[in-house]
Amino acid sequence: MILTLIRRLILVCACWLILSCTRNSIQFGDDPESSYTNIVFTDTISVRLSTVITDSFQTNGATSFLVGKYEDPYLGIVSAKNFFQMTIPSETTDIPSTAQYDSISFIIHPDDYYYGDTSLSQTLYVNELAETITYNYNNMLYNTSNVPVKSIPLGLRTFHIRPSADDSIEIRLNDTKGQELFSKLQQSSTDVTNADNFLNYFKGISLTTANNDITAVYGLQGSAGSMLMRVYYHTTIPYPEKKYVEFKSLANDLAFNQVLANRSGTGIVSGGSGITEISSSQTNNHAFLQPGTGLHLKMIFPTLRSIITTDKVVKLLKAELIVRPATSSFDTKYKLPSQLFLTQTNESNISGAEVLDSTGNSILYASPVVDNLYGENNYYRFNITSYISQMLETAGSEDDGYYLMHNTSPSDMNVSRLIVNNSFYASQGTKLLLTMIIINK
Repeated sequence: MILTLIRRLILVCACWLILSCTRNSIQFGDDPESSYTNIVFTDTISVRLSTVITDSFQTNGATSFLVGKYEDPYLGIVSAKNFFQMTIPSETTDIPSTAQYDSISFIIHPDDYYYGDTSLSQTLYVNELAETITYNYNNMLYNTSNVPVKSIPLGLRTFHIRPSADDSIEIRLNDTKGQELFSKLQQSSTDVTNADNFLNYFKGISLTTANNDITAVYGLQGSAGSMLMRVYYHTTIPYPEKKYVEFKSLANDLAFNQVLANRSGTGIVSGGSGITEISSSQTNNHAFLQPGTGLHLKMIFPTLRSIITTDKVVKLLKAELIVRPATSSFDTKYKLPSQLFLTQTNESNISGAEVLDSTGNSILYASPVVDNLYGENNYYRFNITSYISQMLETAGSEDDGYYLMHNTSPSDMNVSRLIVNNSFYASQGTKLLLTMIIINK
């Protein structure tokens, strides 16, 4: 009896050992019973990065403005100024002949955006346009467009701009122009009571900074009425009373930003053909994103389909694109974009449809993950499984890929940038992470 029990125990243990030493297999549908599968993870698929330079791009129709200049350690000197029109007071003001002119000022409203060193003072100039704003080629205005201004500024102010603290900034203007406007208001001149006549008389404004102010670029509100030219005066009858009249900014299709970049010594050189693509291998193994100056970051996967060139069955479970900013390329002055998305592209370098999330209804966005402890494990993560799966199933997709994008449109511009590592930086490089099932037949 005891011997029989011992034999049974030995048999159970032997069976357990045999089962524990056998590799687990996953059966799929009608696959033969002898098939075995592996779940495989790989990050060896090449992600080829490049920078696509657009020499000029539309900026008219702006409802936010940029002004200032900063020097970027990677991208050179970036400068911005704006051009827009003003309009007549919204209400007719009857100014008595006994009223007296006091002063004139220009009021702007920061929109919390800045890029660069905000610890230094800047000199902000209010310039009157010398010519009417007119469209350039194709009925548009571009980042390279310009309108001459009068040689003497209407006013200037040197101060420390606090974009998050200053709700409004007032700049005292030249009293000669103030007296002139006040007289026309007092006389009810058509120059200040008729909108078309006013634009012939006062063609518009450009806000600029001093040439040697290489500190920061600031954002300003550009919606209708967000810029004000205010004429102050006072009356004495029947009692002393302070008053003012306001000329407000227009938010029309002629409002635009000029944004220029001096990239001398950066290796980012336009070919002069309108669009130039530069491999990251030619720019110190970095690719650059700064749509506000015409830099677009492109990613393709030329070796992707190599994973299906064997006789094994491959099923993609997950594809994640990990975009890694260059270490030490960002800080409080050069902030990472708060949100990025992808658009599809190919060898044409034309930006196509946005990449959507898993629902297929909304744009797929990614926010930065920042390693505040060691400063090395910083990245944006995109789950692009369905798109990579389609590339795997499509012959000739070697030149298909994506543009990395952040929200920069003619109406909402900025100069925020991103410097991205290519695969030369190994663990710190941009990667495509694939999780697959491999069926070994």
